[in-house]
Amino acid sequence: MISSTTNNNMASIHLIDGEKGGVGKSWVARTMIQYLIDNKIPYTAVETDRSNPTVKNIFPDMKRAFFSEHPDLADEPNLIFDYAIEQTVVVNLPAQVHRAVSYWIDVKGLFVLGKKYGVNFIKWWVCDGESDSIELFIKSLDHYQGEIPHVLIRNLGRCQDWEYLDFHEGLQKAITEYEVTVIDMPKLSDNKRVKINAQNMTFEAAANYKEFGIIGRNEVATYLRNAYKEFESTGVLSKPQSSPAQSSPEVVKP
Repeated sequence: MISSTTNNNMASIHLIDGEKGGVGKSWVARTMIQYLIDNKIPYTAVETDRSNPTVKNIFPDMKRAFFSEHPDLADEPNLIFDYAIEQTVVVNLPAQVHRAVSYWIDVKGLFVLGKKYGVNFIKWWVCDGESDSIELFIKSLDHYQGEIPHVLIRNLGRCQDWEYLDFHEGLQKAITEYEVTVIDMPKLSDNKRVKINAQNMTFEAAANYKEFGIIGRNEVATYLRNAYKEFESTGVLSKPQSSPAQSSPEVVKP
């Protein structure tokens, strides 16, 4: 559980990151948005991928913003912070955006503003188990020096064997130093994942998709239940105490 500067009473900007392509950032963002929907948590989702806005294709009402190191474009992501004053924000980041995001945070003095307005950043780092993914994660931790709590997501849909990470001295040292929470994103079978992506389905639609059959629909619902437990284990994404308990995702009857 994250125990650094994060305050659960503060509004949060959830940055879904990974820096490299193909690690499953959009998949995690979609799962997190479904979590917020299912638990009736008010949120704003922001798509920042110019070339492949995968998540916005599924949630057309998503806002759009783009990060750039060009001074003339530095104001464009400001709406992300403004949204966070009102409610939880989920930001789907593209690959190779670290420099532009950190430029925005530094130039706009967002850590100071965050303390003033009660807004904190949380970075959810989606990892595919490859060495470059790990090294980029460590660089992100070192850059922010604890100012942004990081959650390391071991994406089981991309890698099943994580022994390399367990014995990676640099990673384990960074995890300890920066109090990183590590969670697992469960795997959904490839045939379900491919169909869901091909048809731009929300997970709610997938859990009620008749062509999957009873077992297949239950597989999607089980994936969501397990993913939600992982999110909640961090202590920074959980059901509001004032809200009635939500039931686990269910599937339609045949």
